[in-house]
Amino acid sequence: MNSSRITFTLNELVYVLNSAADRHLRANFDLTYSQFLFLVTLMSQNKPTPSFLAECLGVSRAAVSQRLPWFQDRELVTVSRVSGNEKNLSLELTRKGEALATQSADFLEKEFRVLFQNTDSVDLDDLDKTLRRVKQLLFRNRELRNAA
Repeated sequence: MNSSRITFTLNELVYVLNSAADRHLRANFDLTYSQFLFLVTLMSQNKPTPSFLAECLGVSRAAVSQRLPWFQDRELVTVSRVSGNEKNLSLELTRKGEALATQSADFLEKEFRVLFQNTDSVDLDDLDKTLRRVKQLLFRNRELRNAA
């Protein structure tokens, strides 16, 4: 068996990163990693519907709907009706929600970069560029397969 399996390494790395992020977010922001993803994903969209947000998060619409009261109770997210379509809802971060998403994302990035500040063996900016290219290729190949 080939001992160099990048897919395994990447999955292990993501698990370690997500676990560390969850610990940091709980300790510093009283937020789980899952809640953080909800906020930053919502922040990256323009007033998405719960269905679209669910698709972006890779969860069911019901999962998003069940979590909304938690975010609303903390005044992090507002829910409104879509103009011209009273059946659809629109989600948006409040200023408080946007601030929490930004501050926690900046905090996680800083904590990650601190780990590498005394080493020249890993260029994080170059790694980021490489990973973005890999992601782009994977998405393009997925689209090509879907079109076939």
